[in-house]
Amino acid sequence: MKKLAKITAWALLVLCLLLAAVPFLPARMMLAWQPEQLPLRLETAHGSLASGQGLLVVGSGLLARTVPGPVRWRWRLTPWPQMELSHGWLDQPVRLQASLQGWRISGQSLTAPAALLGRLHPLLQTVQPQGQLQLRWPSQALAAETGPLLELDWRGARSALAAQAELGDYQLAVSRKGQGVQLSLRTLAGDLTLAGQGQWGPQGGLFEGRAQAKQADDQRLKELLEALGPQRQGVTHWRIATTTSKQE
Repeated sequence: MKKLAKITAWALLVLCLLLAAVPFLPARMMLAWQPEQLPLRLETAHGSLASGQGLLVVGSGLLARTVPGPVRWRWRLTPWPQMELSHGWLDQPVRLQASLQGWRISGQSLTAPAALLGRLHPLLQTVQPQGQLQLRWPSQALAAETGPLLELDWRGARSALAAQAELGDYQLAVSRKGQGVQLSLRTLAGDLTLAGQGQWGPQGGLFEGRAQAKQADDQRLKELLEALGPQRQGVTHWRIATTTSKQE
């Protein structure tokens, strides 16, 4: 019995030492922990797991581009483990906090150039989106399987394929569904009406959209609509499909 107690004590001591050492591990270890299929990933990391900074990359393959400005993080106990993330695009730092119910992320919003959309898929790159993105999400549990996840507004939308036209304002609502998400696109205002529905999950997903000029004979939008997809009865149909290995 004494031998077992001694082994247990040593095991607890080693565990405590390992936990105490974790914050001082190099930040670059985070690069190996992130899934490769994420649309937004950490590209470089400096400092430690407890306090450091790095650069983010959006998109994958030939579309990938580095996001301007560093993301910074800091861990602390308050009394639960909490990570604070900050970046120039965020209105305020984001907090990721542990609790008895699991991990939660604080609600926040950010503003970014719409050109980022072109890094997510070849079709969006062809469109060459311009304008401003406004992303916001409520405070939520990371393990939740239902409920709203985030909303993305594309404000003052424009495209290099329709340089003479202001397209409008659009909103993409993303909600949780099991291990994946549902997406719904709607038009808030503008000369080009966009709508669509889709689903995304661990194996990829499919989004099917529709586009239609408010004025059927609007020649300013002709090249853009032709690039999006085939037209049937005055409505252009477009789709974005992805898997974990490729994009369509």
